[in-house]
Amino acid sequence: MQNNDLKDHVLATVSIDQFKSKLGKDENVVVVAIQVKDAEPAKDLSLFIEKGHDVVDVDTSPGPDDEGYYKVFVEVSRDQKLYTNIEKILNDVKRADNNVDTFMFTSYNVKDPQPFNKENFSGSVIESSYDYTIATNPEAQAISERIKFLNSY
Repeated sequence: MQNNDLKDHVLATVSIDQFKSKLGKDENVVVVAIQVKDAEPAKDLSLFIEKGHDVVDVDTSPGPDDEGYYKVFVEVSRDQKLYTNIEKILNDVKRADNNVDTFMFTSYNVKDPQPFNKENFSGSVIESSYDYTIATNPEAQAISERIKFLNSY
């Protein structure tokens, strides 16, 4: 893929951690969804991301959504490098579509788009598998609370 090959095809708002992983458990994998205007550019972007980045998997939606966009689903490991890995992917996407200056994102907890930066990301996306399990599993939350109580006893 060359510089600006996807000009005017990529939407500047991405979804982070709002879709279920196809290959891994949600506590271990974060799905980033990038919207693209046509099927072929979406496939090109999918291949570009898959070959050049540390990802679990990349896939393209089989058809357009209600607004006519195709989604490129990028699965990334939920670990201490999560923000850096997503940032690298988005920076390369900007090179593929120079009209995207800055990315906005929505997440599991934040439905209104916000600028993609470390501060917003850390406040909106759970980066640790352990923290994700505690936040999303009521049984794990109860065990965590009991342990905290016993430690303070």
